[in-house]
Formats: sequence, C-alpha cells, structure tokens
Amino acid sequence: MPRPATRRRGLVAALAAVAVLSACTGNTDDGAESTPTPAVAATAAASTADTTLKSAVAALADTSPTGEAAREAVFTGPALESANAWAKTLPGKTPAQKADAQLSTSGAEVIGVSRVGDEPKQLLVETTLEKSKAAVLALLVAGEAGQEFKVAALTPMLTEARVDELDASSIGSGAIGSGEGLAITPEEASQSLADSLRYPEPEETTALVEDPFSAQLRQSAAAQAKAISASGTFTQSHEPKDVLGGLRLKDGSGAIVFTHLVRTDSIAMRQPTKLKPSKDLTLLTGIKQITSEASLESNQIVALVIPTTGAARVVAAWDQLVGGTGR
Repeated sequence: MPRPATRRRGLVAALAAVAVLSACTGNTDDGAESTPTPAVAATAAASTADTTLKSAVAALADTSPTGEAAREAVFTGPALESANAWAKTLPGKTPAQKADAQLSTSGAEVIGVSRVGDEPKQLLVETTLEKSKAAVLALLVAGEAGQEFKVAALTPMLTEARVDELDASSIGSGAIGSGEGLAITPEEASQSLADSLRYPEPEETTALVEDPFSAQLRQSAAAQAKAISASGTFTQSHEPKDVLGGLRLKDGSGAIVFTHLVRTDSIAMRQPTKLKPSKDLTLLTGIKQITSEASLESNQIVALVIPTTGAARVVAAWDQLVGGTGR
C-alpha cells in the first residue's frame, strides 16, 4: 500500500530544511583531524629520562651482590643481559677503559616521545659519554600502565652520525608499526645488516649505507681469521632477533629503529693448540684455555635510520660479549 502523499512531502521538506541549514552553518567535524597527544608530557619525560639514566649508570658500575637486582630494575630485554655481562667483566678492565665507557649523569635530552595509544610507551633520549662527550642514544620503554620506564637500548653513536629531527614533544612521534611507507621494513634492514657482516662471504647490499661500525667488524673478523689461518678457521655470523622499538621521524619522513642481533664467533682448530681467551670471556665463562674449538656470543643492539626512499644507515651500536663455550 503506498504511503500517503502528504506524509512523504512533509518528510522531504524536513530533510531539505536540514540540508539547507547544514550548508549554511557547515560541519566543523568534516575533515578535521585531532591533534596527536604525547604519551608523556614534556616535563615528566625529561624527569623520567634523567632519573632512569642516573639509575642505569649506577647499576652498570655495581659489582656488589645487589648489582644484578639494580640492573633488573632499570634495564630490560637484551640490554639487561648486556648490562649484566658488562658488570661481570668490570674487574678485568683498566681504569682508562672504565673512564672511556662512563656515561654522563647529567645533560640528557629527550628528543622523541611516543603518542597516546601506541604501546609500549617510548622515550628516545640523547646523552653523552662523560670523558669524550660523544653522543649516546637511549631508548626507554614502559609496557603496561603504571610500569616504570626501563632502558631497552643504550647505544653510542657512530662518528659523524646524526639522527634526523622527530616531531615535537608537544604532539609526540608516531609508532613504526609494520614499517609501512619506509624504504625497507625494520626486519629487512636488520637482515640486510646481518648478511653484510657475515664472515666469510659477506653479502653486498644497496639497502644500507657503509658505516664505521660495520667496517670495523669486517676488519676485525678478517684479522682474527688471518691470525689462526695456519692452524684453524674462524667464522662469524649475525642473527637478527627482535625489533626493540623506535619512532617515526618528523612528518613521517622516515624512522629511527632499534634492533637486536646476536653475533657468534666460531673458532675450530685443525690440531690441538693452546689459545688464551680474552679476560672478558674468562670472567664470563671461567674458560682459561682453548685447545680445539670455541664459540663466543655477543649482543648487538643497533640503531638505524630508515628513510622513506633510499638506503638506511646505522647511527649507533652497542656490541657486548655475553657468553661462550670452549674446550
């Protein structure tokens, strides 16, 4: 049964009136984008960074029975394992080595803050080494609500390396997510780095710019292989593990990413030979002599800047021996 014509005309007229009113007044919500909100306010971020890094410096130097608990309170993930290994090897280091590695306890600057809704919360902080004043990047993360920030990465910057500007702390920086829009994903960058560092037979890559960290690793591997070539073989592999975090650069022009790799150095002697391991390996494992084979494991925490086009570049890295076997 058709609806009464008068009712339809009334409805059409009402809708037309609404349309005219909308056209006159406009809709303030159409096309509007809400301003992003930082996960941590600027003053709180600065205070958190200062407190966390001071605790980290103290924990790294703590070789007492309570040192491990102190490091567990301020470090997380592979950074915690590396921090524990560093502390365990401190008795074998010279005063000069300790001074060169000492982090400053003041002057830390928050250069990036994640946004509300992105988990985990992240603070990107730049600090320095106390003696040389060389820059060090720290990534602080806090997972669940109410959880304290902990150090997920602590990486000295490479000579002449730079980190492009991030969005202002008043709006925070975007999360990396799956890496959409970047020249390569963080996982691809990590794999390319691992393949390019393999010894022997490293794989050439156009995905990464050559850097001092990678060059030094290749030179060191070649030197170790040459040193035992008459009586054995040396190989080195790098296995990508997790992406630890990172933030988008200003206006989405790229991202800074922190990734974890495990480096394994393997020595195989063709005949029994007495080799003296490094002090660090002895302090970590108790191994005092190698006669036939050895495998040394190191954590590599690497910061890369990945643009939207072009090659990525390593800007900071921490390579820390954490364990090994030998006989």
